[in-house]
Amino acid sequence: MTIRLTRATRWLLLLPALCAIFGSWFAVRWYVANTLAEYAPNVADGGLEMARMAVRWAPGDPFTHWRLASLEEKVFTADNLADAVREHQLAVTLSPNDYRYWMEFGRALEASGDIAGGEKALRRAVELAPAYSHPRWYFGNVLLREGKLDEAFVQLARAAEADVNMRPQVFNLAWQVFGGDVDQIARVACPSTPVRIQFAVYLVTRAKFDEAMQVWRTINPAERKAQATVNRDLKDSFIRAKQFRAALEVMRESEPEAGGPVPEQVWNGGFESEIESKGDKNFRWLINSKATVQAGIDTQAHSGHGSLRIDFKAPDQLDNIPVAQTIVVEPNTQYHFECYLRSEELIGSSTPMLSIVDAANDDEIVRSPPAATGTNDWQRITFDFKTPPQSDGVILKLVLARCGAGETCPIFGTIWYDDFQLQRSSTPGFSRRSATNGKR
Repeated sequence: MTIRLTRATRWLLLLPALCAIFGSWFAVRWYVANTLAEYAPNVADGGLEMARMAVRWAPGDPFTHWRLASLEEKVFTADNLADAVREHQLAVTLSPNDYRYWMEFGRALEASGDIAGGEKALRRAVELAPAYSHPRWYFGNVLLREGKLDEAFVQLARAAEADVNMRPQVFNLAWQVFGGDVDQIARVACPSTPVRIQFAVYLVTRAKFDEAMQVWRTINPAERKAQATVNRDLKDSFIRAKQFRAALEVMRESEPEAGGPVPEQVWNGGFESEIESKGDKNFRWLINSKATVQAGIDTQAHSGHGSLRIDFKAPDQLDNIPVAQTIVVEPNTQYHFECYLRSEELIGSSTPMLSIVDAANDDEIVRSPPAATGTNDWQRITFDFKTPPQSDGVILKLVLARCGAGETCPIFGTIWYDDFQLQRSSTPGFSRRSATNGKR
């Protein structure tokens, strides 16, 4: 069967193919131009010429104009700034609802000296993306340079609210503008509880510890408790700064369970509660067993229902005994410590001792006599010590004396500790001797 087509019919059938070819040409040209713009090298390596080629190939693509403008801005001349502004303007004309092009247009206008135009363009960027931080950050900076402080910090505070990573920048800027006036900065730059607590963290990094706690305490307690993550950040920042009392106060606020750590007391000193292996271990027992030394709760107790049992199976020198706890104390204060110790078949030329060290610098303050070898019933261990003038934290830990060169110093056997107690001493003076006449 033969179908005879007229000349007009043949052209009509060819029209879709021609349209497809024509469309493909423009699509490929657009794609290639977009790729050239995206991967154009820096100005020194010919990036400007490549970006201009991309604009010629895809003049209706706002991305190519934006890319050319961003490269033009890197050449600091009046002509290049003017060209950059023109390209940014073409980008916002081609894509009037994209906040990114308005944001870059505003920055370029301000750089060229058109402050009013820059403010107008950045205001439009904020209107298009009110929940985004960067438009508000740039808009706030423009307003700040114009001297419009109140309006500027409305935008900057919203930027800090939207982006946790931008908060330190906002705080730095406010610190410079208001000369470190903490109350003023908290008022204008901290619109919400999370931002206010983050500002307290910032103050800790500036060693403004009292001011940080002051800001934190101005927050409603119910709102503080609801901010577990930023409270943890604040607590950790205080610990890094060796401010242990403040860290414990923040931790107790966010972890108000009964039986938690308190100042000037050994937490779970009678080992009546289980020692969890996970969770926040600050101001609690840090106990990590290993092959040569196993530590855990045992039912053989001096009083109550539990004690700390440590089994030693170390044929060589132990690097450390993984048992410790940080305790909040008052600086320059006399304390009395006591506990009870029991041993069974303990053998070793170097046996465990209790040590109190300054948590701020790890300097040892006092240590108990070594545990007696062999098998011994419960014995009371006591000693007095005075805290350093500038430290509010000590670490209670178990240590072993180092052996001499070439010695192996094995240790085997089992010891139990129970009824750890710490209290302010009623006896004046400073003694580093224990009641058993052990000496550091």
